[in-house]
Amino acid sequence: MRLLLVVAIILIVETASFAQKAPIKFGDVPLEQIQMKVYDKDSSASAVVLTDFGESSIEYNQIEGFKLIFQRTKRVKILTKDGLDQGDFSIPLYHDGDSDEKLSNLKGITYNMEGGKVVESKLKNDAQFKEKYSPNLNLVKFTMPNVKEGSIIEISYRVISDFLFNFQDWEFQSTIPVAWSEYRANIPEYYYYEKYMQGYLPVSINEQTSELKSIVLTTNEGMNTNSGYNTGKIEYTLNTNRWVVENAPAFKEEAYITSYKDYISKINFEISYTKFPDQPINKIMGTWEDINKRYVESSDFGGEIRGNGFLKKIAQEITASSTTSEEKAAAIHAYVRNNFAWNGLSRKYTENPLRKIFDDRTGNSAELNLLMGSLLEKIGVEVYPVLISTRNNGFVREMTPVSSQFNYSIILVKINDKQYLLDATEKILPFGILPERCLNGKGLVVAKAGHDWVTLSSPIRSRQVYNVDGKLTEEATLEAKLTIERTGYFAARDRKQYLTKEEKEYVKNLSDGYQLEITKSEFSNTKELGNAFKEVHEIVASERATVSSNTIYLNPIFFANIKENPFKAEDRKYPVDFGHSFDQMYVLKLVIPEGYVVDEAPQPKAIALPGGAGRFTYSFSQIGNTINLMNNLQITKSVFNQEEYASLREFYNQVVAKQAEQVVFKKK
Repeated sequence: MRLLLVVAIILIVETASFAQKAPIKFGDVPLEQIQMKVYDKDSSASAVVLTDFGESSIEYNQIEGFKLIFQRTKRVKILTKDGLDQGDFSIPLYHDGDSDEKLSNLKGITYNMEGGKVVESKLKNDAQFKEKYSPNLNLVKFTMPNVKEGSIIEISYRVISDFLFNFQDWEFQSTIPVAWSEYRANIPEYYYYEKYMQGYLPVSINEQTSELKSIVLTTNEGMNTNSGYNTGKIEYTLNTNRWVVENAPAFKEEAYITSYKDYISKINFEISYTKFPDQPINKIMGTWEDINKRYVESSDFGGEIRGNGFLKKIAQEITASSTTSEEKAAAIHAYVRNNFAWNGLSRKYTENPLRKIFDDRTGNSAELNLLMGSLLEKIGVEVYPVLISTRNNGFVREMTPVSSQFNYSIILVKINDKQYLLDATEKILPFGILPERCLNGKGLVVAKAGHDWVTLSSPIRSRQVYNVDGKLTEEATLEAKLTIERTGYFAARDRKQYLTKEEKEYVKNLSDGYQLEITKSEFSNTKELGNAFKEVHEIVASERATVSSNTIYLNPIFFANIKENPFKAEDRKYPVDFGHSFDQMYVLKLVIPEGYVVDEAPQPKAIALPGGAGRFTYSFSQIGNTINLMNNLQITKSVFNQEEYASLREFYNQVVAKQAEQVVFKKK
């Protein structure tokens, strides 16, 4: 936005600057950093970010208006071979229409100690390439030259942007330790951004200052240069911020996490409004209702549901043999799921007309799901598109109404007093079951009558049951019938493996995985998605026990046991998110060798998590020469917060310990 509509001659701008000296100077690397062998605060680190310094400034150009300038300098020390991938860089550049962010002043040097001297290898201009990441985002990628153990890598670059809403966020933490991470923001009073910190690391420096600055303009009021010049001065307040995090440990992804983006220590910016001299406040962030209205009216979102009249006859043909609304909805879901291919792209709106998608039989996630939604609308079903964020994209902050949080769309169908969440991208998921990637908090229901929120959860509990019925020989060989039944996401996972491979290959993978011989196999419900996926195998497994003299030591849980606790850390700063609830059951009926008796056996055990969030039961019995065992693990909710972590970790400790117990047989 321009402050004056005049012909520009000269512009003088006082630029913002902090009193503090920059923490790093490109090209000035201390010798002790090059000679460094180990990072003293984490001796196991494969690499360490020595300094990461970024600064964003909104600056005025009289010809082009306000620009967003982002400058970054980063220095990394490579310590072991595992850290060599730190030499790969990716710089995101936003674009929209004919406008795009510009990368400039890219410099890079790799420093190595060779023959007692420091050798520099500079990044060449032709080493970088641009890759399309999404409709509005390109990535400039490059790999630093001559990176090896002991190297120092240093890069510096600038990004010039017209997109003032796209103020640079900043991550203070990385997958390797960060010794010093500093970010500075220089924002004129005309722009107001919501800023929110996330993560659990303390900010060692958090400075906020304001100072008076001015823009001096020399202008010509007319087209005739002889008419003279006018000089004007505009004073404004520059708000400056400086944040520093020191000695940030490496962020380590633990089991059952959605996305590191949700929990890594970071500062986020979202533009809220602008206020220029003699102008009213211009609200930019708006409200969820504003976003809802925009998407309802959008031709590549809400308009796709209401439009595309050519689909009406097709919808009638698809549902001709269905009677109830639920049967019709299921038929349309199955039609799109089975006849159209997802191209693997997660999108929240269409990039091509639905007519083209229908003819090509392939499309992104939004195109397939909005096609399904439009077909449903044509048969009179109450249908709404839903904006969501997938698990790898991070959770949605309901307190921050910005649509950039979403990256995917699904369909909500309401029939009588029931509602169903639908996605047609996965061919192995039945009606009403979302892909696991979609199970992430809440979605924004877009409706003409007003927006709503819907919880993205599975309506069923996934279940898998292993049943072993057989005998154990005196030589410790197991001969048995193994029956496996799976429902929900367990069924989807293995059904997909079965359908994408030859049956022979699927069976081989099972035999190799459990080190057993499979002599015969039978499968049921391989394509009947609403039924349990079932497989029955005749198996022979050698050396399933340890034989010593007249004693046999046997771990009776041959399959589906948890060998180690997935929750290794003593404490956890972020939730455990399983995605969905589940049951895992193991049942054994085993005839023991002739002449042997049970000398030692596991005791029954039953433990439960607080609030009924999980339960584990273990029972063992003997009738004659047959032992019976039942092992059942149930997790009845999908998300456990940090306060519940200690109980969950101890619960799994006891499960692992119990499942490792042996039965001891002795010969009479």
